[in-house]
Amino acid sequence: MRPGRVVIINDRSAEIGGASNLSSLAARMLREAGVPVTFFAGDEPAGMAQPQTVHVNGRPLVEQGRLSALAGGLYNRDAYKILSRWIAGHDNPSTIYHVHGWSKILSPSIFRALMPVRERVVLHAHDYFLACPNGGFINYPAASICTLDPMSMRCLSTQCDKRGYHQKVWRSTRHLLLQRFFALRSSPANIVLVHEQMRGFFKRAGVDDSRMVTIRNPVAPFLSSPTRPHTQRDFFFIGRLEPEKGFEDAARAARLAGVPLHVIGEGAGRALLEERYPEVMLHGWCNRAQIADRLRHARCVIVSSRVPEPFGLAALEAVGSGIPVVLPSHALLAAELAEAGAAFTFPTLGIEALAAKLSRLADDDELVSAMSENARSCAPHLANTTQSWLSALLDLYAGILHDAINARSPTPGGKRGAATRSTVPPGIGGKPGRDSNAFGHAASQSNDAG
Repeated sequence: MRPGRVVIINDRSAEIGGASNLSSLAARMLREAGVPVTFFAGDEPAGMAQPQTVHVNGRPLVEQGRLSALAGGLYNRDAYKILSRWIAGHDNPSTIYHVHGWSKILSPSIFRALMPVRERVVLHAHDYFLACPNGGFINYPAASICTLDPMSMRCLSTQCDKRGYHQKVWRSTRHLLLQRFFALRSSPANIVLVHEQMRGFFKRAGVDDSRMVTIRNPVAPFLSSPTRPHTQRDFFFIGRLEPEKGFEDAARAARLAGVPLHVIGEGAGRALLEERYPEVMLHGWCNRAQIADRLRHARCVIVSSRVPEPFGLAALEAVGSGIPVVLPSHALLAAELAEAGAAFTFPTLGIEALAAKLSRLADDDELVSAMSENARSCAPHLANTTQSWLSALLDLYAGILHDAINARSPTPGGKRGAATRSTVPPGIGGKPGRDSNAFGHAASQSNDAG
């Protein structure tokens, strides 16, 4: 059955990367498919606002005063009150609540509001915040992937936060509140992973995985027409200029390799690049058309994130455009792209290894040409289209509503029926020996990832 309404919940209503872009896309496509949508946003109305949006009128924590961010990041009272009021006045048994982002404005308070409708709540794991207090399974001071069990004594006593132990304590407290309001260890929840290998990280955190499904993100190539990267010289980094994205690693490696680096993105790291790497061409934030215009001159895209990126949208957008990629071996897409001959990988913080890959790509036109062809060939099998993504979401919603109805319906013996998630045909890209649910098989309960 189709939902009578979907409530999309996200920190921002504006399309500002990542979860915000995808939550807005989901709202737009669901409306076009005839499904009523209410958008519940933590921010204030701005620019091209979502239709039928309920705003909390909050600001991102990084834009608030310290005390306000400290308290509101743990428990946003307005978010709780407004969402609770909306549910009390508008909920019905066919309403789905789909949470995309909550850590920047909304806070764990929304999960307290959602508890009465938990069976119809979907949690979209665009990152690891549902499992890991710092959201990345990374030890920032050590610049290494974390191997500790989240919220264990060793985890709680380890300073892994990029801002200091005081921030680690705050994030751990926030994680405890999330578990208090919407326990993910003791009770199953409807969780969408964007890559099947995320399951292993969530299981390490003790999260019940019985209702986890994998729906890979929709990807559209940066370029709509063929490109010839082997005739170009420029290397590109695309992403936020924050330490975890490894922008300085890309700049250092490019300098060692003697290749021209262009950076598309904004963030606190811009000043560092301007001061220490004056040879880097900074383009700032660019819209999609501007990115496409610049990438016509790309020989390669560098993804140098220090965290185990769950999906890596920029990498797939580049690969779909026929542009080779270099990315860390811990990125969840790395093995697939390398196996397809569309990418090179390097170890985390392996600056010299990254520089060696860049030098090789700079010197070998035939290699770049072959990798470009491989990239175009493999790209359609690594992600959803917007239409297959929408179909996967609708299949997931149908399964959740089916389970909820069964759970409420008494059997002839007087007991409520057992909820059994219906199975839908596999989506695109399934291959023998791989998770058939990886590219949109949203409602199956298969568990062979992690």
